[in-house]
Amino acid sequence: MKYVEIFIECVATYFYLVFLLRYLGKKEMGKLSVSDLIVFLLISELMTISIGDDNVNFFHGALAALVIIILDKLCSYAALKFKPVKKVLEGHPTFIVNKGKLDQKKMEALNYSVDDLCHHLRSQGIGSLSEVEFAILETDGQLSVIESQKNQVEMPESLIIDGEINSEILKMMGKNEDWLKKKLRQHGVDDYHDVFYCILEKERLFFIKK
Repeated sequence: MKYVEIFIECVATYFYLVFLLRYLGKKEMGKLSVSDLIVFLLISELMTISIGDDNVNFFHGALAALVIIILDKLCSYAALKFKPVKKVLEGHPTFIVNKGKLDQKKMEALNYSVDDLCHHLRSQGIGSLSEVEFAILETDGQLSVIESQKNQVEMPESLIIDGEINSEILKMMGKNEDWLKKKLRQHGVDDYHDVFYCILEKERLFFIKK
């Protein structure tokens, strides 16, 4: 009877976790942020305990997993609406190579070696750092690389997202908010809050209005 109960709980756990992860909306399981990884580890541990420990009710474990998923959803919504929350929960991308220049201080701060960088470049078919215009270590640990010959932007990071100016990127470019506002006015945009997305390409300022 005990084995039948374990079998039923395992089957129920499988379908329950499939439902929860679908609800969570994670499409690429190989590219998880730190918060995503924590959520999956917690859910896995909770469901394992609820099946293997006779003193823990299965439904209590399932309820706890649901609470974690809902909490993660709320945090994701807060990160989408509030930039400070996003920085705390997800961090921010780090430019390892910026306009062909290797930033050794940032690499040291991240404990990211030149061997690591070269390994990732080779895996993308790039043989030398001289071919790289930008190399960005994303929040999920992936390295995004833009080759010099293929680069079409001044900076591969948005200047405005959903009406919010990215001041850090402007500072990296040696620009300020007044410069960006002036550029937008030249394109007939008086209020940057009306801009959903904006990036500086080589030849122009590309933006999408709300």
